[in-house]
Amino acid sequence: MGLSEHSNHKRRREMKAIPLARCACVITVLHLQKPPSTTKPGFPVSIDTKDPGVRKAARFGVYRYNNGSNDFFLFRESHINKALVQVRIVRGLKYMLDVDITRTVCNKRNQSNLDHCDFQRKKKLQQMLKCYFEVWIVPWVQRVHVPVVLCH
Repeated sequence: MGLSEHSNHKRRREMKAIPLARCACVITVLHLQKPPSTTKPGFPVSIDTKDPGVRKAARFGVYRYNNGSNDFFLFRESHINKALVQVRIVRGLKYMLDVDITRTVCNKRNQSNLDHCDFQRKKKLQQMLKCYFEVWIVPWVQRVHVPVVLCH
């Protein structure tokens, strides 16, 4: 092999090695990067339990529970323990909520506004349930869907 052939062969070998080295660096950098501080669509994030959107979503979960229960009395949210929200660009907002709901003095026949329903005062009628609600809210079409209601 002549001198020029040897240097050409060496250059080709180096050129093949460079893309691999670049790939390894990029993979390492991507792997070590911290997640961005801003929320990306599709990832659930914690949200303040006092947020008006969280409170509205919890109320929709309670409405769904009340519509499906055989209880004579209506329940109302007594405490929102934890709230996550997932932003979906096309599908809206998905709230995932851990909520305590408590039996009220309002019965289902009267279908009272829950804001005017006090919690049960009679000891034997008092009941509190722990619930997990998933509530989809699509504000631009004013649509709400509550696919998950788990209470015990």
